[in-house]
Amino acid sequence: MPDEINLILNDRTSGSLALLNRLITALEHELQQSEVSAEAFRKLVIRIRGKLTHFAAIENFLATLITHSGQRKNFPGEALHFIAAYRLYWEDSAGKITDNFLQQCAPKGLTILTHSHSETIHSLLNQLHAKELPFRVLQTLSAPGEEGKISYERMCEQQLQAELIEDENIRESLASVDLILVGCDALLADKFLNKVGTRAILEQAKQWNKPSCLVTESRKEITNPDWKNKLTKHPLFEWVPLNLMEWVVTETKLPQAAR
Repeated sequence: MPDEINLILNDRTSGSLALLNRLITALEHELQQSEVSAEAFRKLVIRIRGKLTHFAAIENFLATLITHSGQRKNFPGEALHFIAAYRLYWEDSAGKITDNFLQQCAPKGLTILTHSHSETIHSLLNQLHAKELPFRVLQTLSAPGEEGKISYERMCEQQLQAELIEDENIRESLASVDLILVGCDALLADKFLNKVGTRAILEQAKQWNKPSCLVTESRKEITNPDWKNKLTKHPLFEWVPLNLMEWVVTETKLPQAAR
């Protein structure tokens, strides 16, 4: 296993899209090595796929990449072409999500609560900040992994008005919150997969009558009904009923009521 890919597989703090972007670059590098064979590359992708099963966007990408790397006569050209086209398609998803989000919500002056470390949420907040829409973010510490620290530090670097709060203070903080924003690692018809603690936050938000929005990309949607049954239980992830959300926003969908 290449060193960079090993680092990706052992990363327990980055969001799924950040991991996917690093993985794409690492796999592209492997394809550009003249000594790699189609068979060896295919085995590498299969091994990676078996270790990152909780991330739907990665699963969907790797499953498709395998179909573009099996023919020796077209290797590695077909796989490299697929990666280039994939990057091009997704390069402005953050802008599309932001435009769709703004159809439902005007965040000017709002206090937003977010949990864990989501690349999609981070991109959305940066886009809103670039539009000079003032807002305040409460970022949870997100135990036990404490991924919220990384998210908070990134917000500070981007000069967002942000505050890091302990998980035990979430219920108290909800009194001053106007909107809860969360991302996800996988989206099914009636539930989504995200870091532990998400469900508890949304259930408390319901008690406070605070609106919540799931912001994600369509590449995290899983249409294979058997996929969920193949997952091993992971202590950092939990399934959350989609009906705890008011809205779901993707790069292709305007805000719509959660199913």
